[in-house]
Amino acid sequence: MQLSRPPRRQSSPRRVVIYLALIAGGLLFLRFEGDLRRPVAPTPTATRTAQSYVAEGQAHYEAGRLSAAIDAYTQAAALEPNRVDVLVALSRILALADRTGEAVQRAQRATQIDSKSAPAHAALSMAYDWHGTWLLLHGRDAEARDHYEKAVSAALEAIQHDPNYPEAHAYLAEAYMDLGRLVDAIESAQRAVDIDAGRPDVQRAVGYVRESQGNYRGAAEAYREALRADPSVPYLWLALGRNYRILTILTDAGYFDDAVDAFERAIQLDPNYGPAHDELGWTYYNFQDYRKAIDELEEAVRVAPDSWSAHNHLGIAYYSNRNYEGAAETLPRAIELMNETFDADRFCVNATSRACDRLVEAYYTLGLADFYLAKCEESYRLFDQALALRPEEPNALEGIRLCREAEASTPAP
Repeated sequence: MQLSRPPRRQSSPRRVVIYLALIAGGLLFLRFEGDLRRPVAPTPTATRTAQSYVAEGQAHYEAGRLSAAIDAYTQAAALEPNRVDVLVALSRILALADRTGEAVQRAQRATQIDSKSAPAHAALSMAYDWHGTWLLLHGRDAEARDHYEKAVSAALEAIQHDPNYPEAHAYLAEAYMDLGRLVDAIESAQRAVDIDAGRPDVQRAVGYVRESQGNYRGAAEAYREALRADPSVPYLWLALGRNYRILTILTDAGYFDDAVDAFERAIQLDPNYGPAHDELGWTYYNFQDYRKAIDELEEAVRVAPDSWSAHNHLGIAYYSNRNYEGAAETLPRAIELMNETFDADRFCVNATSRACDRLVEAYYTLGLADFYLAKCEESYRLFDQALALRPEEPNALEGIRLCREAEASTPAP
């Protein structure tokens, strides 16, 4: 019997198309498998330019963020190390931020790049002068004077290259004032004003000259003018507040609120600006608001732990508030920092600077604190140290008298 074959199934056109697509896909996968295994190169990011850092630095400066401004200008200088304008701006901001040694280095580099640049030599004058003041505040008088002389020379060279560059005359006025050349300082400041009275550094120099003369009201007026053009510089608010405080003490208690407001503006711009907390605390101290004084001075010590001034002021505020334990803990650190900073015990034997007066004050105040803590054996050493520096210091002599009187009234065991 012959079996009949079953009828052959015919593939549908749709199924054929699917098969062909699968085959083609497999071939494509094999073709590009190597490419798929290769790592994909990242999309390159745009390289920042020096000018972008300059713009960022200026924005930070205008907002009062000096540390961020310094970082941005430093990046710009690293990318284009021969840009004099960047180095000049960086040097000025470093000086305003109390980084005066670095300011000198940047300005020196600017003058090396372009020896005929008036802005570069003027920036060097400012840096020398401000570093001289830093040295003076650290008890290094001879070095300070040398820097003031260099500041004069740099400013005169700037004027030689551009007689109408106002900052050169302004910085010259400051340097002359620091050397005690009052007439020259006044003439240079006036010349800067005649060229351009609207420049903030011109008004700042005018304020400094007036302040150094004892014209505190005129100084405050000039600092306010500087702040109208440059309102985000903590140092300018500090200078304004300092003059208001002096006016409060000497003439009119109505300036007290103005002084506090100025220091608080500096702190708002830079909460970690130690000198502003120090000055604000000392302002409260001068008007016997010891609680607020201590709060601000404790903050000054927190944000600037290496500041001998803040420790000194805080220790004295503790003592005046009858916190003798606090004074006994804080003033030794102030004395230690003074010696670390300018070798105070040795330097102040002959020097008569304000820094040395504060060292003597720290010694006898600490001695009196120990007296009230019934530690006259320690007080004697401190009073003797004060007298070694100032042989007729009345507070030390009084402290010795108090200790002897206390010992005489104590019954023998």
